[in-house]
Formats: sequence, C-alpha cells, structure tokens
Amino acid sequence: MDWIKVEKPNLDFFINLFPASLQVPVSYCNKKYFNSQVCETETLEQYAKYWKSKRAELKYLKDWHFVQDCKHVGRTNYRAYTTPKYFCSDWLNEWLDFRDCAEDEERTDYRFVYIGPEGSFTPLHTDVFGSFSWSANIVGIKKWTFLPPGEELKVQTSPGNFVFDINSEEAESLQEKNGEVKRVEILQKSGDLIFVPSGWFHQVTNVVDTISINHNWFNAANVSMILNNIRAQLTRVEKEISDCKDDPNWNRLCQDLLRQHHGMNCIDLMDLLILIIRRRMNNENRDDGDGPSELASHRMEDLSTAVKMLEELSSLFSAKDLKEEKKQCDQWISAVNPIC
Repeated sequence: MDWIKVEKPNLDFFINLFPASLQVPVSYCNKKYFNSQVCETETLEQYAKYWKSKRAELKYLKDWHFVQDCKHVGRTNYRAYTTPKYFCSDWLNEWLDFRDCAEDEERTDYRFVYIGPEGSFTPLHTDVFGSFSWSANIVGIKKWTFLPPGEELKVQTSPGNFVFDINSEEAESLQEKNGEVKRVEILQKSGDLIFVPSGWFHQVTNVVDTISINHNWFNAANVSMILNNIRAQLTRVEKEISDCKDDPNWNRLCQDLLRQHHGMNCIDLMDLLILIIRRRMNNENRDDGDGPSELASHRMEDLSTAVKMLEELSSLFSAKDLKEEKKQCDQWISAVNPIC
C-alpha cells in the first residue's frame, strides 16, 4: 500500500501525488470551537512539514475530500481503494455524484481521508444527517468509544448539546448526577473496518500515528431516520424565526435556513429520492458485486422505500404550502406505484 512505509503513515506519497499547494482541512485538537475543534486550511506541504517536526500541538488532517481532490488535480486514473461490498448501497454519495449542479457549483461528497498523529481525536458526536458511517484503518490504531442510543443524554449539557470529551471532568460530573454512561470501547488496528450505526454517539482517538478512510452514507435501511432528523431540525428553525411568519415566503425561508444549518433540507431530500428512483427505473445501480437476482431485489426495495419517503414529503409540503414540491412528489409516486 502506497500510504504505508515501515508500518507508519507515508506522507511523502501524498506530497508526490498532489501539488504541494493543495489546501487541506486541519483541526486543532486542543482548541475548542463551540462543541467542536478549531478547523483551518493549510497546504499539504505545510502539514507534511508539521508531521515531520516535533509536533508542539495536535493537528489532525481530517474530513479531507481525497477522492474529489484526485479529480480536481487530474489524478482520475489513481484509485486508492474501492468501497467494501456491503456498503455500496450509498444513496447520499450517489446523489452527490449524479445530481444536476449549477455552472458555478462544485461537486462534493462524504468520502474522507483522515491523517492524525498520536493523541489526536474527534470529539463526542453523532454522524451527519443521522447517517451510517464506515471507517477503514489503513495503518495505525484508533480507540473508539460508542454510546448506545439514549446514553448520550447522561452527558447532555443543554438541549441538543453534549460534552466535548467523554473522558473530561465535565463528563464525570454529569455522570455523578445522571448515572454512569454505558459505553462500548473498541481498539481498531491496521486493516480493521468499523461500521457505525445511525444515531450512535462516538468519540475516536488515534492511539498512534494513523491513516483511515471514512464514508458517511444512507440508503433504504435508514433513510426514514434521515427524514425524521430533517423534520426535527426544521421545527427548530421554525421556532427560531417564528417572528417572521407573516412573510409570504416564510416556508421557503425556513427551507433555506435548514439547508444552511443542517446541510440538507426537505427539498434536497426530495431531489435525492427522485434521482434514486430515476436511476433504479433505468436499472442503474452502484456496482456492488451482487448477482442479477440480488440487484433486482435491491432495485425494488430502493423504489418502494423511496416512494414511501416521497409520500411523507408530499404530506409535509402540503402542510407547508410548497405546492410545486408536492406536485413533483405526487408525479413520481404515480410513476413508480405501478412498478412496486
């Protein structure tokens, strides 16, 4: 593996693969920003110099859109890895890969590379949108701390906010009051792959210098949770700007703010579902290595689940007087129902 040299991360390979001036996201693990870490961008060359230095502070290169950056710099022939078979049904990244974009809009994805020194960590969190995630350790060791759903409430600092560090004095104090958190701790070694279920809070520490690949995704199995989370966030947005409710465009304003705050709104989810329906009706699917019968089964499950979600969105759009979006939902529901 090009990414490893003498059983340690090989940053020289990345320097040779990309321009030294490539901008990458770097988090400062010991600098707190609200309930996350301070994140800045620097060049890949600067981070490589830090990596080879005495490392006076903990800097973690994470949430790096490695696959997208390969495309941006013309390294389209370099394919470092393939998605494991069991995680190939990925509606989120399929939508981001194939949706229509504005001329000035850059594509993005939820496929990341993480490069972290010993002691670097990701604070306690649950994954974006309520998605699944998978993490493959290329080299190094990670310590994962999982909280089964509901246990996070014991370390909640205010509604919707939780401790930064599950091992902190603040977390201990809250547990003295609310009860000890039940946790699952796992050591992930080189070559190990971790699956993170939707809604499980977790904190991850690099025990030694480590490189990993991480994807966030959802599909027919958990898209209902994605919709529920979007609804909950929409309710929060509506409460925040309830004083503007007399504005005739209030419902659209709420959707705009929901996208800015949550990263996805109800209209985005509708667009995603319609794209999945279009592609399945055309027998287009991710190459997951299954045989024809399994693909046919997945196709029908995708279509039926997407229609159920569109039916829920149609009701929501009707209640919010978003007539055009309701019309689109109803058209695609009618188109798919005879097949399902």
